[in-house]
Amino acid sequence: MRNIVIVLSLLVVLGSGCDMFGKKKREEQARIEAQRKKDSISDAKKKAKALQLKKQKEEQARKDSIRKAEEERRKLYKFHIIVGSFKTPKYATAYNDFISKKGYQTELLTNSYDFQMVSIGAYKSWRNAVAELKKAREAIEPGSWIYIRD
Repeated sequence: MRNIVIVLSLLVVLGSGCDMFGKKKREEQARIEAQRKKDSISDAKKKAKALQLKKQKEEQARKDSIRKAEEERRKLYKFHIIVGSFKTPKYATAYNDFISKKGYQTELLTNSYDFQMVSIGAYKSWRNAVAELKKAREAIEPGSWIYIRD
């Protein structure tokens, strides 16, 4: 009889403990699943940030490329025909608009004295610039001159 009581008590203890172990297992699985979700959100944020950084680097590379091309252009085309020079930027902008409406490709330049100059052309050689200067003096402004950009 004693053996039966011991066996039955063991069965009761073990039988009631199974639900406790099952509950702990479900809690552990829920915790693991929550961690997976958290990790996947974190991974998505990391991927988005990496994509954003990649786009920023590409944009910076594009800007650098444009800047380098502009520097090369400035080195090659250093003779500019100037049709007007102004200390006041507002006047320079207005005159630039006036000349561009006449059909000329204009560019605003700034010299070392902070004068805004309206250019109607940039040339590689002095000879070409002088030839075009004669035309500019006849057609636009008799006081046009050549500016040599460093």
